[in-house]
Amino acid sequence: MEAETRKPAAAPRARAQKAAKHAHGLTVLEDISAITARSEDLQETLQRVVEVVAERVGTDVCSLYILDPRAQRLTLWATVGLDRNSIGKVTMSVEEGLTGMAIEKLEPVMAVDAITHPRYKFFPETGEEKYHSFLGVPIIERGTPIGVLVVQTLRRRKFSAHEIRILREIASKVGPIIVTARLMEDLKSKENERREFRRRMVAAIKRLQAYEKTADRAEAAAPGRGRARLNGLPAAPGFGRGQAHLLEPPVSFEVVEETRAAHGEEEKRRLKRALKESVVDAHRLMLEDPGFARKLEAAIHDGLSAEAALKCVVEEYVEQFVRMSDGYLRDRAVDVKDVGLRILRNLLGVAEPERPLAKDSVLVADELTLSDLALIEHEHLCGIVLATGGVTSHASILAKSFEIPTVVGCEHLIETVQEGDDLIVDGNSGVVYVNPPVDVAREYERLERDYSAFNQKLETLKQLPAETSDGRRLSLYANIGLIADLLLAHRHGAQGVGLYRTEFPFLTYREFPDEEEQYDLYARVVRGMEGKPVTIRTLDVGADKYPAYMQVPREDNPYLGWRSIRISLEMPEFFKVQLRAILRAAALGRVRIMFPMISSVEEIRRAKDLLEEAKEELASEGREHDPGVQVGMMVEVPSAVALANQLIREVDFFSIGTNDLIQYLLAVDRSNRKVAPLYEPLHPAVLSAVHEVVQAAKGAGKWVGMCGEMASHTLCTLVLLGFGLDDLSMGPFFIPVIKRIIRSVSYAAARNIARDVLEMATVKEVKGYLFEGMKSLGIIELMEMYH
Repeated sequence: MEAETRKPAAAPRARAQKAAKHAHGLTVLEDISAITARSEDLQETLQRVVEVVAERVGTDVCSLYILDPRAQRLTLWATVGLDRNSIGKVTMSVEEGLTGMAIEKLEPVMAVDAITHPRYKFFPETGEEKYHSFLGVPIIERGTPIGVLVVQTLRRRKFSAHEIRILREIASKVGPIIVTARLMEDLKSKENERREFRRRMVAAIKRLQAYEKTADRAEAAAPGRGRARLNGLPAAPGFGRGQAHLLEPPVSFEVVEETRAAHGEEEKRRLKRALKESVVDAHRLMLEDPGFARKLEAAIHDGLSAEAALKCVVEEYVEQFVRMSDGYLRDRAVDVKDVGLRILRNLLGVAEPERPLAKDSVLVADELTLSDLALIEHEHLCGIVLATGGVTSHASILAKSFEIPTVVGCEHLIETVQEGDDLIVDGNSGVVYVNPPVDVAREYERLERDYSAFNQKLETLKQLPAETSDGRRLSLYANIGLIADLLLAHRHGAQGVGLYRTEFPFLTYREFPDEEEQYDLYARVVRGMEGKPVTIRTLDVGADKYPAYMQVPREDNPYLGWRSIRISLEMPEFFKVQLRAILRAAALGRVRIMFPMISSVEEIRRAKDLLEEAKEELASEGREHDPGVQVGMMVEVPSAVALANQLIREVDFFSIGTNDLIQYLLAVDRSNRKVAPLYEPLHPAVLSAVHEVVQAAKGAGKWVGMCGEMASHTLCTLVLLGFGLDDLSMGPFFIPVIKRIIRSVSYAAARNIARDVLEMATVKEVKGYLFEGMKSLGIIELMEMYH
């Protein structure tokens, strides 16, 4: 009987699914019809068409190329997903690329992994190297090809017959729109020609409507949870799948009103009790900050209740952090809010909530604080998704430590995801799938297996040197800023610390940390690296990251102002406190001192003089220290590049800080979204500067390394290796993949590659050459996985 009742149920489900597919196709065509009806500009029309297709079909990229029949060349006219700056610039003959192949065959061309296809043509300016699957559908009008509609996805997948059919239908409807719009652009100055355009447009819309009428009538789809694909920022790598668990804060400042209090002293007593109850190690520095307490008392003195005063002061602090352009400091706004919410909870008498997690849960929240993390069993988490936050937030840093795939800054998260939804978290590309269809889930299962196998394979390299096939060795070091980063450095096989950013503790202390406090910090790092070298960079504050205890006048251009070594040299007594602490910690292991942002010979000499004074003081006091500590400097401003031959005589080593160097060389603020795409490590000017610095160091018989993000860029590795750098320092996670690249090539081949790129004049040439080089060496998958 059960079998009899089951069989009939299958047929309606199948019909419903089929009807849903038809309905989906109709919706796309309706949207395109509406767009063309209200737009008279070809560029605008095509851009809206690709936006609709990408959104409704669910692809990461949708692009539209138009064919010039006389030149037989295709040109990019509109795109979603690729760099919009490449519109009108990317062009190819019909004999080139997979897009040209669609014109040649006059049939759809599909590639599950386009990057490995022999017809794949790489255009560096589009940023398309991270997209794998490709489907190109020719746009044909009355038997004549006029363009190609292309969709691409981040994950490797096959497009179904239904998807191909829908895209063919869309392409067939776009054809007359292109023809009509082109005609309109050619003739729009004359009224009668405008009428002709309208007539043709109406005819095109009627054809769309005729198609809709011939399609099967859609029936209601089976009820269920909504599906969605959400975009965010990749914060911790990996893939995770589980049920959504929504984290709701027990208290919120949104419900706190600006109430007045009649008894100020009682409010102060309540606040002091709440402050005392709120102290935990992670928050101690801020809670004991007298400035924070004074502002709270002043607000209560002005008549506010304790709760209202707390809201006022915390929101002021949060606003200050949010305005900062430095990503790490901007993300500290969450920590400040966390302190405030903890105090508020104690003021209101709200108990600490229990937050049990089921196995294989994905934590979903607007934001995640240190207090939240302390209450969560992270071993049950297979993913974290946050609506706010950045990649340098404490949540992101701890997620990396626990190796939990994490996506932050996820758009439309809170209004889309419900408790219990099935989520896939792609921490590599920053994508979250809500209640994914079977094919997406199956593809991610395969991808997770491949990714795990790939990382396990890389783990086998942990104890092996970063050595080329012909015997050239590099040292691979870790960049760290927190004690917790030491765990990652060891886990991924770092040979030492190439950059310890000492400014992070300075930014969190309530006053300038004294010598003992600094010594304790540096000693923990040195001991934690168990005899491996540790390069400690002296204080690098400034721009918009000043400690609260430093009173600094406003500057019109802080990045070119009072910052870094300039502050240290103007505050010699404070600077020598740090130098003394580093020298003492150097007695515990292999320590190097590195001075940041040196721009002149005078600066490095003055810094060295103060270092010698610190040594003499420690010696006279009989304090244990290392007087023979190696001294280096960061090369991160153009003047240091120009003076490299003179500066190298003053130090034991160079470390190239590409983050600032690229900004200064190219006059690009990478935190400014309008110009961030111009921030390019493979710009010929950047490569030339790096090569010049390396040559200066080698000419003096000194060693030279790199500690900027360029060191972890897989497409840059072959060039940096060929330039002759001695070490690369990077985020620990990237060490295994960079080691794999180094072990996959000979030093001779890398030198040839480096020599060739120095002759190139454009980023496009450099990227295309390196892309093909990695492809020929069989290591292109390393860029795909980690770029």
